[in-house]
Amino acid sequence: MKTGIKVSDVMKKKVVAVSPADRCEKALSYMVELDIGSVVVVEGKKPVGILTDSNLLERVFYAGRDPKKARIAEVMTHPIRTIPPTTDVGEASRIMRDLGVKRLPVVHKGKLVGIITESDIISISPALFEMIAEAVEMRCGIPEKAISKMEMK
Repeated sequence: MKTGIKVSDVMKKKVVAVSPADRCEKALSYMVELDIGSVVVVEGKKPVGILTDSNLLERVFYAGRDPKKARIAEVMTHPIRTIPPTTDVGEASRIMRDLGVKRLPVVHKGKLVGIITESDIISISPALFEMIAEAVEMRCGIPEKAISKMEMK
């Protein structure tokens, strides 16, 4: 569903990036200190992977590995899907759903410029609902107030 809202309008522009050669401990300290669920793994400015809290839990801690020794390249998710900032939020949401991911790095001209998460999309969902209600009212003549009172099934 096209929303008319671009990823660049809702993405986080400050993205924590790490190198594949870094140790997991470094990424973990960023994630705890900044209260974030992932870091993007870059070579130069190009994203090559993502390291999530789930990766750390499953591939480091549960596997009995030492985060002070394990390299990010060994446990990150790769390859990753990226999207341009001009992507419609509805399309980004569909991509996340189809891939079963919660985050998508945003890339412009090969350079990491942001990240969009499920939370970013959820935060604008009231505005999206209003847009849908307005569209229904314009097409069908059903007043927006009536739509908001309808039970969504």
